[in-house]
Amino acid sequence: MPSITLGVEVMKCSRLLDLAVAIFLVAVPLTGCAGQQLGRGGPQSFGSIDEAYAAVDDVMGCDPKPVGDPVVPMGDGIPLTSAQRLCSKNVQIDLYPNQDALEKSYQIWADSSQGKIPLIRGSNWMVVDLSQIASGQPSTFNIERLAEKLNGEYAVVGT
Repeated sequence: MPSITLGVEVMKCSRLLDLAVAIFLVAVPLTGCAGQQLGRGGPQSFGSIDEAYAAVDDVMGCDPKPVGDPVVPMGDGIPLTSAQRLCSKNVQIDLYPNQDALEKSYQIWADSSQGKIPLIRGSNWMVVDLSQIASGQPSTFNIERLAEKLNGEYAVVGT
């Protein structure tokens, strides 16, 4: 009798293992969407400036046709961003090709002596609010809320 019980236990374990493998195989492809989920895990990553813009627009309600051009952070005479897009006249979204470019750009903003600059840093993007510098008035955008929704790091830099 013990061998029959052992056989039943092995069968139960085998079924549990099959179930665990099935769940794993379903879950692995879903992790590819993790970069698009809001409010969970680490900072969000975007595959394109349009994807970044859509996420920011969804939270902040960007102006569909803002007037002006983004400020381009430069490193050794070379633009650090891979793409940029305005959300409003004074709020820009920057997408970076790598972590080094993102960090250099962040440092440029942090070292600015033009005034306080609220910004959000993600894994390969940044949202920079230049409203107070441009107009002398506080921003009407709540980028702190955006930081929460996109799991970005909110900071006020510059002096």
